[in-house]
Amino acid sequence: MAVASDAETRPDRFQTAMAIMIALVTLFGAALASRTALVGVQAGDEDFYGLTATLNAEEARAVNTTTLYGNYRAYTAYTRYNELGNLISADLEEVADAQERDALTHQMNTAWSLAVAVNYFFPTRYLNRDGGYDTERELGEAWAEAASQKDVYPEPHFALADSLRAKVSRLLIIIIILTAAVWFFTLAQSLRHVIRYVCMLGGFGLTGLGVAMAVLEEVLVGGGRFL
Repeated sequence: MAVASDAETRPDRFQTAMAIMIALVTLFGAALASRTALVGVQAGDEDFYGLTATLNAEEARAVNTTTLYGNYRAYTAYTRYNELGNLISADLEEVADAQERDALTHQMNTAWSLAVAVNYFFPTRYLNRDGGYDTERELGEAWAEAASQKDVYPEPHFALADSLRAKVSRLLIIIIILTAAVWFFTLAQSLRHVIRYVCMLGGFGLTGLGVAMAVLEEVLVGGGRFL
């Protein structure tokens, strides 16, 4: 009687153990699926941030270029009027007629006055020692100012989004492995033949592989910000 009772309860214990493993692996797989969904959402967010940064960068370039164009036009006008005044001043030294000198003096003063007036329409700090206009410096400072106010660097966001999508792919592979482990445990639970132990070992092996890959992914590989 006692031996028969042990033989009857032994399969029940095996099936109970398989049921417990099925539940545990299913719960772990569900947690991993939730993690995968969160990483996927973050990848989408990074894509959005990258697009926003791209728009900010293009807007900054357009505004900076337009501003530079206006400043450079004012600078060329200043240079033209100033040089005109210098040329008239040089000619003035060779003129003896008083009336002509008065006319040239008036033109010279007018040209220099216009140069002084136009001088207020562009930032003089970008003038070089040789009188040239440093356009690269103005664009560089304008870009730095724009970068301090808005995100204008999309590349890091797109790179992180790609990394996160790769992470999602790896997590999905782990979920598939855990699903296969559940299938082996379910098969072992339903069988009465000795092959059920082979199925059990297959389930444990796949579970161990899935857990190891998940730990490796989160601890060593990473692939993005930790959520």
